[in-house]
Amino acid sequence: MSILNVEHLSHGFGDRAIFQDVSFRLLKGEHIGLVGANGEGKSTFMNIITNKLMPDEGKIEWAKNVRVGYLDQHTVLEKGMTIRDVLKSAFAWLFEMEENMNSICDRMGDASEEELNQMMEELGTIQDMLTMHDFYIIDSKVEEVGRALGLSDIGLDKDVTDLSGGQRTKVLLGKLLLEKPDILLLDEPTNYLDEVHIEWLKRYLQEYENAFILISHDIPFLNQVVNLIYHMDNQQLNRYVGDYDHFQEVYAVKKAQLEAAYQRQQQEISELKDFVARNKARVATRNMAMSRQKKLDKMDVIELAKEKPKPEFHFLTARTPSRFVVETKELVIGYEEPLSKPLTLTVERGEKIALVGANGIGKTTLLKSILGDRKSVV
Repeated sequence: MSILNVEHLSHGFGDRAIFQDVSFRLLKGEHIGLVGANGEGKSTFMNIITNKLMPDEGKIEWAKNVRVGYLDQHTVLEKGMTIRDVLKSAFAWLFEMEENMNSICDRMGDASEEELNQMMEELGTIQDMLTMHDFYIIDSKVEEVGRALGLSDIGLDKDVTDLSGGQRTKVLLGKLLLEKPDILLLDEPTNYLDEVHIEWLKRYLQEYENAFILISHDIPFLNQVVNLIYHMDNQQLNRYVGDYDHFQEVYAVKKAQLEAAYQRQQQEISELKDFVARNKARVATRNMAMSRQKKLDKMDVIELAKEKPKPEFHFLTARTPSRFVVETKELVIGYEEPLSKPLTLTVERGEKIALVGANGIGKTTLLKSILGDRKSVV
């Protein structure tokens, strides 16, 4: 069963084309990894199929009654809402169905026999939907997802605006998973997640019976959860069966075959042009030269995609007065409340330091404090 049909999609920004005549179908149960270089249009593609962005050309058609869940890295959470409120909002549509069910029950006393039969049938359908989507165990489902993503350790009654970036991502992911949509659209879901929660998300997606489209630069994670790869390259979208490693192997073979065919064709073109140049002026060989010219004109010339320039970074190092770049003494980081004990540390020239720790523990706050963007708490 086709969930999504995309036909002849074209889009661009200014004179730069992103997609050119792209078509594909998304089937129920497909677990798709959407890959491609940065700037190829992966997030733009997500915005187009969720109707957040209108394409220049093309048709996008979802199946009827399909519920789409989209994890967007830039969603803003409202001040005053707790983690529990946001997670429970995943069931808002079910509460609306319950209100509809109560309204039907109120009208039953004045209904005719025929209307009553229709109402009973509608009530049965609504009841089945509520049961199927865990309406009667909402609180326990919220607690379950909260524990799985480490939100219970933070406190489900904490205001969402007091959370770190990583913690907010966990809340949005938890809400999305509780919604149980027919298709998940996930844009870098492992960003900000701890290793233990990435492992939990991996198991969840492996067992997920519906379809999803996943954008991720976490290749080991991608390999373990997808069964199809859609590769965005050179304004096209190509489909490969298997995981990312298998796609890389097939893509390398196809690229080598295309380059070999290109070299053979270029050799043939060179020989044909040389023959035409040498023989078109002679009466005896003019017809043969014209025949080869026609072959050249009709030839479908192979074009190789231009190699995209790879970014290079060259950091200039300034002379420093001492071997120490940063020194802190009894630094306490935080906001209204301290996040750390007094920290005394030094960073020497040439050191390469990894700063690790759980979400919300203060890694970003420490960097901002060192840079002077935040003042010490004490």
